[in-house]
Amino acid sequence: MPLKAVVSDWNGTLIAYPDESPMLMRIATDIFKSCVPYRPLKMAEILRTRRILRNLHAELDRDRQAVIRDMFRVYNERIIRGTPMRVIHDSMDRFCRSPDTQAKLEMRLIRPIRRWRESGMMTGIVSAGYRHGIEKALGFAGYRDYFDFCQAEDIKHNDGHAVEFGLEIYKKKHIHLARLLEDRNMDPRHAAYVGDTDDDESCFQVVGYPIVSFLAPGDVKERFARKYRAFVPESEEELDRYLEDKRAED
Repeated sequence: MPLKAVVSDWNGTLIAYPDESPMLMRIATDIFKSCVPYRPLKMAEILRTRRILRNLHAELDRDRQAVIRDMFRVYNERIIRGTPMRVIHDSMDRFCRSPDTQAKLEMRLIRPIRRWRESGMMTGIVSAGYRHGIEKALGFAGYRDYFDFCQAEDIKHNDGHAVEFGLEIYKKKHIHLARLLEDRNMDPRHAAYVGDTDDDESCFQVVGYPIVSFLAPGDVKERFARKYRAFVPESEEELDRYLEDKRAED
C-alpha cells in the first residue's frame, strides 16, 4: 500500500536527547535562581529534591516505568507545583534556543521530513516529550511548520501556575497514534512511524511501515528489524529512497 504519512517520536529520534531530563533539570535550576534570595525554603527544597531524583534515576533498571512515574511525582510535588507558567516557559525557551540543544536535532531525519511534507505527505509527531519544548526547538530551527501535528505531553496549570507535568501519553503512544490517524481519515497501513525504544514498539504494530531511528542503539535496530521487519536506514539518502519506493507502491 502506498506510503502517505510519516509520524515520528521525539526523544532519541528527532533529537539526540534520549529523554527530557536535561530540560527538566534546566527548569529546576531556573526555578532555583528565581527564588534567590527571597525564598530560601524553596531553594533548600529544590536541592533536596535533586538528590532524591538522582537516587531514583539510579534505580531505572529495577522497574523503569514505575521509577519514571515516581520521578515525575516527586518533581511535580517538590519543584514545579505553584511556579508561574511564565517562569517555566521562559526556561524551556532558553533551553530549546541554546546552541547545545539545536545541535542535538537529528537533521538526517528532519530534512527528509521537510521534503516529504513539501511534496504533500502528512507528517507529525507522537511523543511522551513535552509539546511546548518540542515545538519551540523545531520552531527556533525553522522546521515547526513541516509537521502537521504534534501530539505530546502538556503541563497542567491553574490560574497561571503550574500543577504538574502530565504523563498521559507515556506507554500509550499507540492509542494516540491510532486515534490521530483515524481522525485524519488515514489508514494506518499507509503510515510510517519512526522510533527508537521499547516504548515505540506498540506503534510499530499499528502502522504499515515501521522505521527505526538513526539514533537507536545497535541491538534495538537488530531486534526491531527482525521482529517487525522494520526499516533501518544507514543514511539520509537511503531513507529518502525508501520513502520514495514505498510512496510509489500500489
